[in-house]
Amino acid sequence: MEKASRIVNAAVLGKDFKTVFINGNAYVIQPLTINKIAGLGFYLSDLQEGNTILDMLRSLKDMDMASCALSWAIRGDESLSNELSQGTFDEVVEALEVAFSMISTENFCKLSVLAKNVALLTANPRS
Repeated sequence: MEKASRIVNAAVLGKDFKTVFINGNAYVIQPLTINKIAGLGFYLSDLQEGNTILDMLRSLKDMDMASCALSWAIRGDESLSNELSQGTFDEVVEALEVAFSMISTENFCKLSVLAKNVALLTANPRS
């Protein structure tokens, strides 16, 4: 209960963010919205399986894809991708791991089930 209380209070106070450093610059990652998660998913669709999220992210081996995905996590578009690609691959991948750590798996799973149900309802109209 203490952890949940801390999360809620941090959200109310605007302290639910993480700071990452790429190429000596600080970037703030706010809690990810559905739009940001979709942008991340678009650029990370080629991930290979791994034991951890970090292992999966390191399987990218493509700085352009990783920096675009991180730009989506930070800004919600690709506008920072060129700037982020000036950092090292490890910096970008570790920052992506931080972004993923902000997604509650329980809530994400519930959301994906709801999205699937909505898609099924819209795809199969009842007469």
